[in-house]
Amino acid sequence: MLTFRYPSLLWLCIAIAFISGCASTAPVADNSNGKTIAVMPLDNQTNSVTGALYMREEMVALLKSRGYAPMTVEQTDQQLANLFGISLGGQITEADLPKIAAGLDVDAIMTGSLKNFSAVLLSYNEVSASFTMYTANAWLPVWSYDGSASAPFSPLRNESIGTQLISGLVGSVLERSVGKPMQSAVSEYYQRLQHTLPSGWKNLH
Repeated sequence: MLTFRYPSLLWLCIAIAFISGCASTAPVADNSNGKTIAVMPLDNQTNSVTGALYMREEMVALLKSRGYAPMTVEQTDQQLANLFGISLGGQITEADLPKIAAGLDVDAIMTGSLKNFSAVLLSYNEVSASFTMYTANAWLPVWSYDGSASAPFSPLRNESIGTQLISGLVGSVLERSVGKPMQSAVSEYYQRLQHTLPSGWKNLH
């Protein structure tokens, strides 16, 4: 008869076999239902490069929360540059959308324009932008939003009064340099937009 001289070794083998069996039968989360989408570089009609990037990144984050599977800004820009030589939103036309979607392998494309991203002298910050979504259904617009939002001017904390004044006079340059420029106005803009944005789950379309 087969015996084990070391009972602890036997129990260790049994535990490993049990864990392995559980791992092999554990369900795998399915994240494939989200409609894939790429947000194009914005047609930036302002002087704020940082603002245009921030608005675009916030759109990607919102799409993800609404059930889409968006490409990251970095992935999108790299593919656009490598495949089509595109780096600016103003270079993209509706006629380009089918080939761009095929190259990026996405179900939908979001284009947009940043029209205003500025601070009115020591009064309020204002954001104005428009977005349009296209899908493979003949690559026609299926959703669009054109709006604006403002928030009280809010210079950086812990700055001297002189620095705050300069910040306001030059259009909140200091706020633009910290990665999330005019955050309150941007947040207000997306609070309004999100109520109109359709869900991205395929089984709801």
